[in-house]
Amino acid sequence: MDTASLSKFLKDSMKSGKYAIGAKECIAGMKGVKALLLTRSVPPALEMKLRAEAKKHSVPVVELPTTSAELAKMVGKPYKVSTVTLRSVSEAELRQLLR
Repeated sequence: MDTASLSKFLKDSMKSGKYAIGAKECIAGMKGVKALLLTRSVPPALEMKLRAEAKKHSVPVVELPTTSAELAKMVGKPYKVSTVTLRSVSEAELRQLLR
């Protein structure tokens, strides 16, 4: 998925209000999540924790080709965002994300 499509997809997903931003919130609320999005900016130790929690709950992990600053801009936040979990993603959107 190219950056423009990803940006539009994320903005649409944020409108639903069913998401979490930040590593601690993502780890704490992994149950019922459809996808975990990680940027290149996630430190390796934290990434291992996030992936382990995602695996425990059978949540697919999507590695984004962006930095946390770029992701923050895409989701409209004034601070860096390195992880996002999405709760309301359709199967078609999820397949497109996982490509």
